[in-house]
Amino acid sequence: MTQPLTQKPAVIARSAAVHPAVPIPQEVRVALARNQGRQAEKWRFIPSTHQSVIFTFGGLSKKEPLTHVLDAMKANGMHGTFFVTERELKRNAENIRLIQSYGQDLGIGLTSIKGGGTAEEYAAQIQRVRNGLQQQYGVTTDIVRQMASSDNEAGMKEAASAMKCWFVGQGLNVVQSKDKQAQSADEVMPHIFGKWTTSLNRNEIVYIRTDYYEKPDLAAEVMMAIKHQKVDNIAYAAYGDNPEDNEQNDSAYQIVSVQDVLAHPAELYQYPVESMDLPIEMQPGYGVGYITKKNFQREFLKRYIGAPEVRTNDRIFGFTEKELALADKTGQVKTAASQTVFLTFDDWGHDDNINKLLYVLRKHRVHATFFVITKNMVHNPNLLRAIVADGNEVGSHTDHHVPMLRVDEKGRSYIVEDDATYRQNVRSSYEKLFNTIGDMKIEGGSRYGLTRLLRPPELAVSRPGCAVALDEGFTYLVSGSGSAEDYGSVSMESLEGIMDHIVHKRNGDVRRGAIMIMHMSGTATRTPYALDLLLTKNDQRPEGDPKKFKVGLLGDYLIDGYDQRMVTPKDMREKRIDF
Repeated sequence: MTQPLTQKPAVIARSAAVHPAVPIPQEVRVALARNQGRQAEKWRFIPSTHQSVIFTFGGLSKKEPLTHVLDAMKANGMHGTFFVTERELKRNAENIRLIQSYGQDLGIGLTSIKGGGTAEEYAAQIQRVRNGLQQQYGVTTDIVRQMASSDNEAGMKEAASAMKCWFVGQGLNVVQSKDKQAQSADEVMPHIFGKWTTSLNRNEIVYIRTDYYEKPDLAAEVMMAIKHQKVDNIAYAAYGDNPEDNEQNDSAYQIVSVQDVLAHPAELYQYPVESMDLPIEMQPGYGVGYITKKNFQREFLKRYIGAPEVRTNDRIFGFTEKELALADKTGQVKTAASQTVFLTFDDWGHDDNINKLLYVLRKHRVHATFFVITKNMVHNPNLLRAIVADGNEVGSHTDHHVPMLRVDEKGRSYIVEDDATYRQNVRSSYEKLFNTIGDMKIEGGSRYGLTRLLRPPELAVSRPGCAVALDEGFTYLVSGSGSAEDYGSVSMESLEGIMDHIVHKRNGDVRRGAIMIMHMSGTATRTPYALDLLLTKNDQRPEGDPKKFKVGLLGDYLIDGYDQRMVTPKDMREKRIDF
């Protein structure tokens, strides 16, 4: 919760001096007193896993551009929230009725008061617009938007909280001052989106001012360009499997209003999550101080699931010869059930990458472990919630993906971050994950979706880095038995071949316990399609076929008591054969 902010007397006096006093209704004063200075969150997204993007609109004074927007929305099944200010309520009744006739939603547009205004004045403004919408249009709403910058945004937030309203901003403001005289969406789009923004975020709030551009139909044109380029591309579309001609394909995002998202309460959540009632072993900081010089070797060998390619002279540093000889190099879970392999994804990405992966996993009724870089995840927490809502689990890939070590031009390994910096790196990653999904359970509610598994960036491990990660409460350091190297794939077919090789032995049998490393970033665009092909072929194999694999979750096996030092079972070992 944000701390209450008390309006300064000087600001109140200045406010009163530059605009006439407006009577404050008694019920508004009572609401503010009960609110006790609390401030509403100003949302750039609605915290929900609903599969959608939110479009909102302002600037309702001109009928022609408004009609273009409404016609385009109607033709494309789009819904949005149109914010009405007190001025528009008095002057633009015809346009407001037009919006209603198209079945669109209305919200309260809160305008700045000269001199800053007080929380009382803003609360009274909210009440006047709310009453006007109810009396003139039969609309009851508690959605408020700040329509312009204010000298007293804190007062606006306090007013919204007191009047029990959702206070929304935007994740994307479409209107740029340089574009007022633009003639096409092609001119405008590069100014709105950066080079790396490939799609909008789940339930991100987009704001479009309909009356800003001089060209009457440009607002509608830009709106449709955003839909086609940054929303439609989120859906999974392959030959014979796309939302338009396969009703089972539920991968598309809808364009909706704020009210549409709030109408699905089961998908809403508190952000950050309420943590007080969660188990102590889930809490950040649990287990800190456990690792000592005396027990590190034992705990590392128990809890390190290695990788075949990580060897003495490659991405491993600070260990004794004995430790290197004993450290796991299989990258396999030694207690995995018969025919069971594990699918994992690293990094982070936009919705157009990750949503496709989620659809493919749903399509084949399997789940995966997502090792998340948390630095940018906080800008799109809804997507992380969606991952777990689908039954997948989450581990850490650190906060900013700095590896434990690097190798210089002479081939010498060196530590990248000191112990204190690396500790903050891994600690903050878990805290961010915990604040977003710490309350979520999977597998019918039998366990939490957030794990204390950590995948070291670049699979590189150093003695001090591993000691810090284990001491911060991470239970297992998980590399894997093979990387699909999907960030550099040249074709979907070749990538599927690599995936197949990771989950199958040279003789074609399932490589029991194999952990496949894939990626969810924008550099791995072929991954969903190759994985779909791999899983489709597997689904088509008859039961009992030695090539047919099952997919497990690491969190069901890498639990307290699991020890990677156990002897590798005979059926997991492979003899090199000639083809």
